[in-house]
Amino acid sequence: MGLDDFEHRLSAAQPELRQWGKYVSELIEEIASSRNIKLQMLSSRVKEVESAVGKLSRKKYRDPMLEMTDLVGVRAVCLLSPDVETLCLALESYAGLDIRKSRDTSKEYEGAPDKFGYQSHHYEIRAKVDTLIGGVKVSSNTCCELQLRTLMQHAYAEVVHDSIYKSSWSAPTRAVRFVSSSAALIETADHLFCETMNILDSEMQGRGQLLEQLTAIYDSQTHNSKFKDQKFNMMVLDELTPIIEDDTADEVARFMSERSYIGERIVSRIDSDAFWSQPVSVLTYFLAHTQPSALKELWPFAESEDALEKIYSDLGRKYHCE
Repeated sequence: MGLDDFEHRLSAAQPELRQWGKYVSELIEEIASSRNIKLQMLSSRVKEVESAVGKLSRKKYRDPMLEMTDLVGVRAVCLLSPDVETLCLALESYAGLDIRKSRDTSKEYEGAPDKFGYQSHHYEIRAKVDTLIGGVKVSSNTCCELQLRTLMQHAYAEVVHDSIYKSSWSAPTRAVRFVSSSAALIETADHLFCETMNILDSEMQGRGQLLEQLTAIYDSQTHNSKFKDQKFNMMVLDELTPIIEDDTADEVARFMSERSYIGERIVSRIDSDAFWSQPVSVLTYFLAHTQPSALKELWPFAESEDALEKIYSDLGRKYHCE
């Protein structure tokens, strides 16, 4: 194919390329949303005619319209690597399009574990048959290149792409070493952030399970359907963690079953203070009974001290003398 012919065909294909890029971009957004993945960035671009023509001088193509797979591209950026991996698995199981992985840098580095550099997942995405999208015919030969990476990997790529790898001159050895070091740090940081999120998720799961148990106890005692402030309840549980044991929920259930009057007191106060509508109120009663001093020391909300005083009084204790 001659240069003029390619330039003419590429110019004519611009509407098709834009439409295909938009379609793929919307598909990625839909897949990410269905898996509760928040994309940090999602962009679509059609390669400029001048850039594509310039690429012909550097690489040989029999038919660049078919072989140049990045004439339209989509880039999706996730916060951390587990989200990228989830998206990759979803794409590879998606049957509606012809999706093929063209590059996986993690596999490339398996054979060179001492090297660090650019990281990304690349896919070639095509329609299985010629398709009409938004009034524009998209050929099954039209390829969209999708790049998936983390936010830190994206920052690395943006810094080094033009200044190091696409530069017209050879970058100084010191600069190359610096970017290699930064790639290693990025991989380490991603690992540390992932481990941090795992720890936080584990803690949140434990507190969430405890809150569900407290809610069941609270509901059985009060039959109250008023709004329950999850954020407030979780904050209280977080602050009281040092005096909460693995069997606390069972102990609270036993404690409440032996003191039916507590549920009645809670119900009588529901309209006076939002605190009494919260499941942590039953936990507070239990801790005021078993660990009164520690509870007062750890209690995080001064505005709820009136409620605490009532709880101590209900249990026959003096709040200001404990």
